[in-house]
Amino acid sequence: MRALVASIVLLCAVAPSQVPDSTPPPTEPFAPGVVYDAKIPTLDAVVGHTVGAEVSAHADVEKYLHALAAASPRIRLVEYGKSWEGRTLWYAVVGSEANLARLPAIRDGMRRLADPRGLTAADADALERDLPAVGWLANCVHGDEPSGTDAALFVLYHLLAATNDPVVDKVFAECVVLVDPLQNPDGRDRFVHSTRAARGRWPDATPLGAEHSQPWPGGRVNHALFDMNRDWFAMSQPETAARVRAFLEWWPLVYVDLHEMGGNSSYYFPPPALPLNGEITASQRQWLVRYGKNNARWFDRYGFDYFTREAYDSFYPGYGEGWPTFHGSIGMTFEMASARGLVYRRSDERLLHYRDGVRRHFTASMATLETLANGRAEALGAFVEHRRAGIARGEKGPVRAYVFPDRGDRTRLARLMNLLVAQGIEVQRATGQLQASCVPLAAAAGTAAIEQTFPNGSYVVPMAQPSSTLATVLLQPHFDMDASFLDEQKRREARRQGTEFYDLTAWSLPLLFGVETWTAAGDVAGERSPLGAGGASTGAAPLRENPPQVGYLVAWGQNGAAALLADLLRLGVKARCIDRSFTHEGVVWPAGSFLIRVQDQPADLHARLGELAASHGVSVACIDSSWVDSGPDFGTGHSLALKVPRVALAWDRPVNANSAGWVRYLLEQRYGIPCSPLRTHQIDDVDLDRFTVLILPEGGGYERVLGKSGAAAIKGFVERGGVLITLGSATRWLTGDDVKLLASEAEPRQKPKGEKSDKSEQGEKPAEGDKAKDAPAADEPFDYAKAIRPDKESPPAVPGAIVQVTVDPEHWLGFGYTGTADVVHDSANIFTPVKLDRGTNVAIYAPADRLVRAGFVWDETKRQLPQKAFLVHQPFGRGHVVAFAEDPNVRAFADGLNLMLLNAVLLTAGR
Repeated sequence: MRALVASIVLLCAVAPSQVPDSTPPPTEPFAPGVVYDAKIPTLDAVVGHTVGAEVSAHADVEKYLHALAAASPRIRLVEYGKSWEGRTLWYAVVGSEANLARLPAIRDGMRRLADPRGLTAADADALERDLPAVGWLANCVHGDEPSGTDAALFVLYHLLAATNDPVVDKVFAECVVLVDPLQNPDGRDRFVHSTRAARGRWPDATPLGAEHSQPWPGGRVNHALFDMNRDWFAMSQPETAARVRAFLEWWPLVYVDLHEMGGNSSYYFPPPALPLNGEITASQRQWLVRYGKNNARWFDRYGFDYFTREAYDSFYPGYGEGWPTFHGSIGMTFEMASARGLVYRRSDERLLHYRDGVRRHFTASMATLETLANGRAEALGAFVEHRRAGIARGEKGPVRAYVFPDRGDRTRLARLMNLLVAQGIEVQRATGQLQASCVPLAAAAGTAAIEQTFPNGSYVVPMAQPSSTLATVLLQPHFDMDASFLDEQKRREARRQGTEFYDLTAWSLPLLFGVETWTAAGDVAGERSPLGAGGASTGAAPLRENPPQVGYLVAWGQNGAAALLADLLRLGVKARCIDRSFTHEGVVWPAGSFLIRVQDQPADLHARLGELAASHGVSVACIDSSWVDSGPDFGTGHSLALKVPRVALAWDRPVNANSAGWVRYLLEQRYGIPCSPLRTHQIDDVDLDRFTVLILPEGGGYERVLGKSGAAAIKGFVERGGVLITLGSATRWLTGDDVKLLASEAEPRQKPKGEKSDKSEQGEKPAEGDKAKDAPAADEPFDYAKAIRPDKESPPAVPGAIVQVTVDPEHWLGFGYTGTADVVHDSANIFTPVKLDRGTNVAIYAPADRLVRAGFVWDETKRQLPQKAFLVHQPFGRGHVVAFAEDPNVRAFADGLNLMLLNAVLLTAGR
């Protein structure tokens, strides 16, 4: 008996988290003392669980929204879009009955303030007196950060049902509130399913228990595996595009994006941490403090812990708080410690319940609405002043306009212009020639302006417009970070402590799209007209009516040509890539241009080709003679009969979900190339010879999942003629001793400048003489910094800078490039170039004096990275290895790099 008691005591001591927790979930009311109208239904009455007792699914949210709308005249529901999987995106509009009756007038008034040109001071004052303050609460853009959604449902209930809350009365008197309870329904339902499926008799608080540890890809991302809190200006996802359209209908004065963070933290609200983007005005910074102070007052009332300024910067414009800020709103991120389920055991052994997060998000939301209500007139005034300042920037600032000549890849150019217009930035198109004194974008400081003439059809983004702040943020190459912040990061890096860069430090769309751009410091002369939504086009000539005698030619070098080729191959059209430049009937055709002969083709080729060329904005030349003026003839051996691409894509752990999503989205949605996702752990069971291409996205740990059998299967696939493409960290796997598909190495960190490298770090055994030579002299002072430095380590990770690479235009992977390209370097990857007898370094990082285009790069990286490999081709057996040092598909907004990927997918198999 004594032994049994001892065993029970020992079991309880070593495994407390395996015993059902006796601590019941919290039951404190969210708003103590508030009496609620019984006519407004509770969440429990509609869906069967109380607020915070369960993670509500999308169907629960919809059901409750409709119940509230049926019960109250002070709410309107707006369907503003659909997710990839067809789930409806809703926001609720809450206001007084009088304000709801005049919603069109309110929207018109906000649009008038958003464009104050011609608005007199008296008219502005009248609008500021009349209009309510529009506030927007957005929740759950990351599907596995769920508490904001249930908090939003209680915010709606509280606003509609509270009978004795003076804050609610003030909000109805001064505001119209928009609540988006669920921005990412596909990701949330993925998370809800995984956590509910893993739940047993009791909720489990074990941090790494199955309820909290999600299967790949997790609920954070949407169906396409994109992080939609990075997608605001890229607008690649249908959910994001719908939100942007809704934002531009309302122009809210405050936009709050509610998130979750690690379960051992507390709660974050602004002011944000450094660095702050320099385009955030002093007024906006003051408002951030104002909102933060009132949030703190509410948190003090309930004894809630919080922090500010320690994390979560406001530098990158793709966040849900950043993009609205650069349009003049007060954008804010709120972060709650996440239970990632119903209950979570923190490292201090306290239990964090899901309801705790719901309550804190509710509290912060109501505090924010109170601040907005109390400052309604000031907030309206600050907004219109921000928009007026945007106009003044273009009248007095150093850049009066950005000019985009109508040349180069017009498909990329048109997509960029349409993207700018879609997010509220004014673009003009020339109706004749333009003239201006200009400097090339990203030119060195002090570069003298030169007189330029731009052709008809060129585009101008004038800075004298209300949205010039956002335009500047998206177009200008570089933004300085706070000097104190950078000094601290350098100190931390020197001590090998984690740095505090939160996201990319550069994102300039002209650089990443690879389009020619000029900045004008003065007026741009020439007639032009406003560009409407979707109005930019390539100006491609239509296909002639009568079919040609010989065939069709399409010039390579534009993204639209690749999309056209993919469509044609999928339809069974036979095409041949000419690997060298040639001249035909006086026209020079670049290497990579493809020929479609009229013989042995689908019967409706001419009609289908005309339709597809028009849809992709591509000019197709009809060829009635095969005679070539110079260069290879059409029957040349310097050509390739192109195969229909059959792409396999590694899927599941250890694949980085974002990287997999980016490449699949680009190939399928932008270029019409189907992908077959293969579970990584099953690759050795798949008949890979059914595919022409296998892509390994970013991911660390391929060796653990693939093992020797998976590696052997991939090597066999390549040896028999397959094309293997690796992205970023996946390229490291290629260089491993068990794989050796790439004759390159991931370089370790170099010694500080002036210090000799240790041969042992490079895999060499130092000779006895070397040891003696390297030994410190007796009178040499002890070098403490050298003594504590790790023997072998990776280079410091670059936080998402834009750097230049030099491209070999003679290799087919470089077709379409004229010497250079701009890439995002967002890692510690530095790969040695391959030797001439092993492969080709198709793209290498530029020399040090031309390397950095924008963003932050460590000084030692500036010394080590130049002329190292970015894109490598290495033959293996009958197949090919194509290795990228970084992911060229980053966030699907680097259109200028798409051709590198497409060259690998479309132009490589069969060589």
